[in-house]
Amino acid sequence: MLKQTIAGQLDLLRYLERGAVHLAAGMSIPEQTACEQEADEQWRTGAGVVYTFDFDGWSVNFHFDPERRFSHDTIDFFGHCNLPGFADIAGPARAACAIEGATGFDLGDEQVVLLPSSVTLHFRKEEGDVQVLTKIAGALLSYGALADYYRSMLRR
Repeated sequence: MLKQTIAGQLDLLRYLERGAVHLAAGMSIPEQTACEQEADEQWRTGAGVVYTFDFDGWSVNFHFDPERRFSHDTIDFFGHCNLPGFADIAGPARAACAIEGATGFDLGDEQVVLLPSSVTLHFRKEEGDVQVLTKIAGALLSYGALADYYRSMLRR
């Protein structure tokens, strides 16, 4: 049921504005028990457990801390997908135009667009210097903390 809800109700532009998959898909906060039962993959990290739900061309990752509390989510892209809103944000310039107040960071091999909702969009250069959307990370830290982090990456 969780996977069907994500696939049927997730809109990327709402995700960018609201900062989390569950908020963009009209769901309650993900619970680890439900994720354990339905996830296609799961793995442990130093920060907890990640549950992955695979779809055609994309996947959603729900991150939980060691106390089994939802932490944040990410979406990975593997080429084109048919999610509502994908075409509107498929390139860094399009993403920056789609949401007012976006800030871009050119980290060399990766371009990051930080949105006012604290969501980050990650683009990687592929053949011909084409920027391809590879990941969207939901709000984990405040906008200010993320902006400081990416500014510090520029100084390296």
